[in-house]
Amino acid sequence: MNIKPFFNQLFFLVLCNFIFSQHFVVDLEDTGESQLTIFADSITGLNAGDEIGVFDLDAITNYNDCSNQIGELLVGAGVWDGSQLNIVSTGSVDLCAFGGPQLAGFVEGNDVVVKVYKADEGVEYDTELTWSAGTGVFGDVIQQVSEISLVDPNACSDDNDAVAAFGGCA
Repeated sequence: MNIKPFFNQLFFLVLCNFIFSQHFVVDLEDTGESQLTIFADSITGLNAGDEIGVFDLDAITNYNDCSNQIGELLVGAGVWDGSQLNIVSTGSVDLCAFGGPQLAGFVEGNDVVVKVYKADEGVEYDTELTWSAGTGVFGDVIQQVSEISLVDPNACSDDNDAVAAFGGCA
């Protein structure tokens, strides 16, 4: 029995999985709470294949207990193909006051934060968003992003007299 073809196929499958894996992978259990964010086809700042991650910077991160851990959490993600993209984000549930657990997810009233991963560059960008519907907080009845501007992660935002004495922006 020749096992070399088996190992060749296994290697090919592992390689394909690595090449086509997504940068933003949501790893949350369904809580029954969700928020739809629509990314309009009018967006010009993205290319097909760019990944969009929806984050809450002050989300509940613990699951099935009442430890009340708060932090940054990826709550929704999708891949841009040039047409309207609908991303559903997972919301938290806090039943601790009733003897139940907390479930991880966004917290209503917190800001929606979007990051973009450009696979062709291997770079994750912060963004500035233009909202055509909603206010950009979790809990909006409807929210739609009409434009995304990428923020250069290497840009210096504090190049002023205070840092100039130390060589300016690094």
